[in-house]
Amino acid sequence: MREVETRSGVRLVVVGAIGEGASSAAAFLVSMRLNCRGVRTVNLGTGITLAEAAAALSRHRGAEALLLVSESGVHVTRQLSGLAELRTAGDVAGPVFVGGAGSGSWRALRPLAAQLRGLGVTEVLSDLADAAALLPDRHSGTVPAVAAPAQPEPVAVQVA
Repeated sequence: MREVETRSGVRLVVVGAIGEGASSAAAFLVSMRLNCRGVRTVNLGTGITLAEAAAALSRHRGAEALLLVSESGVHVTRQLSGLAELRTAGDVAGPVFVGGAGSGSWRALRPLAAQLRGLGVTEVLSDLADAAALLPDRHSGTVPAVAAPAQPEPVAVQVA
């Protein structure tokens, strides 16, 4: 696989569907929606392991985060059990987001969010396309705090 170097100003993340339960369509949707938000993606496809994801992350220079699609909470904690060790070794330096493509996957992952954060996951998201707003600030290297979604401001309409 060839290495990808990003042009100045272009954001890049590595996306993969971890385990056998996640669909390739979900990983594709996340990648497509991130591309629409100006974030370039390297889509690893489906059925990847944590070790494969970490290796891909190291091959792609300038990748700012690892996004792991998981549509089922059944095996995800086992699949991510080595994440803390990979972080300690420096093999996974950026944030790791776990979630789905806006489908019902969040319901399966929500009860595991604290446990996943304990394994080294930065944030569990109902829609990984939202990770575009959570990428590290390039100047400070910090990940923005997760905030509640902003409510739209009321619009005054004048009827003639």
